[in-house]
Amino acid sequence: MTAGALRDSAERHRQKAAQQTAALRAELPLRYLRQQAHLTAPASDAKLAEKALSNATGVASRLLDRYGLDAKAVGERLGVDAGVVTSVLEEVGAPVVVLDLEDGVPPHLVDAARANVVRLAREIDRGRTLCFVRPPGITDPRCADDLVSMLVDAGHGLAANRYPIDGIVFPKVRHVHEVRWLDELLAKIEKDVSLPPDSIRVCFLVETGWGVAKLPELAAAGLNRLAGIILGTVDLGADVLLPEVRFKHPIAEWARMMIVTVAGACGVPAIDGMTLDFPVGRPELDAQANRKFVLDRMATNFNDALHSIDLGMSGRWVGHPLQLVATLLAFRSFFGEDSIREHVATLEEFSRAIANDLGAVAASSGQLLDIGTDRHVRQLLRRATAWGLLSADRAHELHLITDLERRAYTT
Repeated sequence: MTAGALRDSAERHRQKAAQQTAALRAELPLRYLRQQAHLTAPASDAKLAEKALSNATGVASRLLDRYGLDAKAVGERLGVDAGVVTSVLEEVGAPVVVLDLEDGVPPHLVDAARANVVRLAREIDRGRTLCFVRPPGITDPRCADDLVSMLVDAGHGLAANRYPIDGIVFPKVRHVHEVRWLDELLAKIEKDVSLPPDSIRVCFLVETGWGVAKLPELAAAGLNRLAGIILGTVDLGADVLLPEVRFKHPIAEWARMMIVTVAGACGVPAIDGMTLDFPVGRPELDAQANRKFVLDRMATNFNDALHSIDLGMSGRWVGHPLQLVATLLAFRSFFGEDSIREHVATLEEFSRAIANDLGAVAASSGQLLDIGTDRHVRQLLRRATAWGLLSADRAHELHLITDLERRAYTT
């Protein structure tokens, strides 16, 4: 074989290998990067679920008023500017609401819960809030019936671009054959309601020893639908027989690192489990003591969220509106305006270096700027755009999002 023929053959095989590599990273729409907080709500409680979907931060504001707390008090306790607290409270809705049909629904309310999911998903104006549904896991006899009932009824009579459920949270995933079963069922549902293939996205809820140990294989098997990977700390602790459920237990930390690594490799958000101590007043405490108690519980959630972010998590589960606020404040604190400006400046400085044929350079701050740092900054800023911390127009100017994504975020 001549040198030229060898080069041509090598290039053909390289292109094929590169395509296979690219296929192992999800093509996730921008809106699915907006998962800083998953607020869970039992689907059997229609009023509670409707409040969660329509204006969860408004509910949080009313709860703060009930305890005699304001933005200044919250900001002082958490070390956040009161203006940032006010800004978060004025946001309409949680990034994600998970309507729960697994742990939160007693058997006699299953039919009502299914009907609630369909009605709320179709009728409630939820703005940019993503609506996910959590059915029971595959070992529960209800699993298939719940999925078919809700997902088919939700799409009845609607055009594909108006399908109202953004995805499902699949709990207690353990083995690849479960992922394949789910994919086949969802494909049949999509065909039945005239949705394009792979329209129904899936977040894996990892809460078993098998789920953590086999996570790379599970993610690869479900990559065509994957929208996130979530840690379920309580069920994981039960599954692997931990003596206690503790937020920073070494097993929980190992699971977080696995999830961050695999989710990052796949290009989807890693979502941490919730703080178990809810910011709810206690009847035996007076008003002043309850204010302190609620603020302390919010601070615990805030600090847990900072730990999650530091490990690489892109979001957390929350079970209460004040946990939602504390979590969003943690993300705002970690990714503040100054941080965003610095990242933009870094991106622009490297772009100028490339335009001037300089390659890797030292930034004005003294840090290395190269292809690797540029990729990291672009990923951070793309996520910040999805979170609303960088305008879509500016992100488009910086080539972080497409024109189609820009128009979707400015309408």
